[in-house]
Amino acid sequence: MIDRPMPDFADGAWDVFCDFDGTISENDMIAQIMKRFVPEAGLELMDRVNRHELTVQEGVEQMFARIPSSRFGEVRDFAVTSVRLRQGFPAFVRLCRERGWRLTVVSGGFDFFVEPALAPFRDRLDVVCNRIDASGSHLRVVWSTPCDAACEGGCGLCKPAVLRYRQRPGVRQMLVGDGVTDAKAARVADFVFARDRLRGECDRMGIPSLPFETFDDIVARLADVPRDQGVAR
Repeated sequence: MIDRPMPDFADGAWDVFCDFDGTISENDMIAQIMKRFVPEAGLELMDRVNRHELTVQEGVEQMFARIPSSRFGEVRDFAVTSVRLRQGFPAFVRLCRERGWRLTVVSGGFDFFVEPALAPFRDRLDVVCNRIDASGSHLRVVWSTPCDAACEGGCGLCKPAVLRYRQRPGVRQMLVGDGVTDAKAARVADFVFARDRLRGECDRMGIPSLPFETFDDIVARLADVPRDQGVAR
């Protein structure tokens, strides 16, 4: 077991990087799209990604390549109306702003559903996500941030590269996430809040993390945490 002193969140500067699918949104929107539009092939590809048989990049590209571009309007409308924000997210955004922390949403998902969901908060956070090219016969993923030289590749949108690009002297980095796409970024961040599969990935890699179910849990931790409390896996 690895122990790490609990940071004093009230003291010092933090940059906060937060996943969208399954973290800010209650559901993983890519999974919801696959279940709706290509249920058998899409779910099998997702399982292979979760089993590390395919990289995230390979899996997501293959998933969307199975959807005809003629259905992109349906996909977009379905996704926009299906997003449900996790309890406590507005309070989390407010806390980051009050403390002067830079909040960046780093999503392996797509602008057509991430941007509408975050529109009410857009003046208080940055967004890094991907887009879909529907100009061909089938949908094509366009990744916004490719893997850098420090990454072994296969991320699609490389979250650890985003953290490295945005490192600032004297500012620590906090990651909030839920899935395998956040695991590499967890190695880079100074502190991790994790739920669902990311919690297990952190355990597997020996990275300390704190669990959460809602953003209310995170806000409570950030608002009042004893300085000498340790973090256990």
